[in-house]
Amino acid sequence: MIDISNGLHGAYTYRTARHALGDHRLRGAIDEGALVAFGRGVLLSGDRVLDLRTRCAGALLLAGRDAVLVGPTAAALHGCTAVGGFPVHVAVPYDHRVRSRSGLVVHQAALPAAEITTVEGLRVSTLPATIGELLCEAPRRAALACADQALHALPAESRPARWSEIHRYLRARPNRRGTRQAAELLSLATGLPETPAESVLLLSVVEAGFPVPTSHYRPADRRGRPRHRLTFAWPELRIALTYQSPQPRPAGSSWPPPVARTPGGAPPWPPPADLRAQGWLIVSAHPGDLIEPTQLCTRLRAAFTERRCAA
Repeated sequence: MIDISNGLHGAYTYRTARHALGDHRLRGAIDEGALVAFGRGVLLSGDRVLDLRTRCAGALLLAGRDAVLVGPTAAALHGCTAVGGFPVHVAVPYDHRVRSRSGLVVHQAALPAAEITTVEGLRVSTLPATIGELLCEAPRRAALACADQALHALPAESRPARWSEIHRYLRARPNRRGTRQAAELLSLATGLPETPAESVLLLSVVEAGFPVPTSHYRPADRRGRPRHRLTFAWPELRIALTYQSPQPRPAGSSWPPPVARTPGGAPPWPPPADLRAQGWLIVSAHPGDLIEPTQLCTRLRAAFTERRCAA
């Protein structure tokens, strides 16, 4: 293991490593794999070469002083992982000559200072700018999931302010390409979905032509107490859409976390018989429906037809 004091997250310039180790030790570290070349003049610690922050630090060293991490990489550093962080995306001023290469995507762009922040010592585009750009340019499902993650990370009372920040960024964005899609997706972002899968499910339903459902609706029991939580619902029609990933939790593992329970002790996914007795129609979604939603839409459409409301 190589630890050089002037590095960041295990990324070093060749000059820094040479100054700290000397020529002989540096050659030995490279030969043994303790240091790995990331690009011309940049080395990464061999035991951290797959770490996102290490590769981000290396990308910034490679791209130059004014480089900024953007796009999916910036989203991952902000905690929005639905798009993944690799390859590393970096924006550089127009006069920089660094080029894209394997593991590194270079964008020619001049970000204003107001859209740049620091995360763990790394220059990153701000969260509103990052999410705004993803809503304009990323695949729709991943973009909405990231927007929901950005909102979900905040207390409920703080989410409207963050939503407004993203909205203001989109309104002021000089490049209008993609902003119509972004506005549509942002209108669906609430921060209520707890997983990217729930965000994808919501988008699939809306894109199929169904009205926008209420997220995490809690219908009252016969005594008027909210007991259960539905993933999505159309309360006026008493139609519920439930989703629960069947991913098992390995023994002794902390992930995935155990199923959360509501204050009354009731599970968030209610027994269908309980709600059906109150006149609810229950439609269950499965992981396969996220890939191909045709059968799910057929089941939903049948529920809407039964309620005499064509989707």
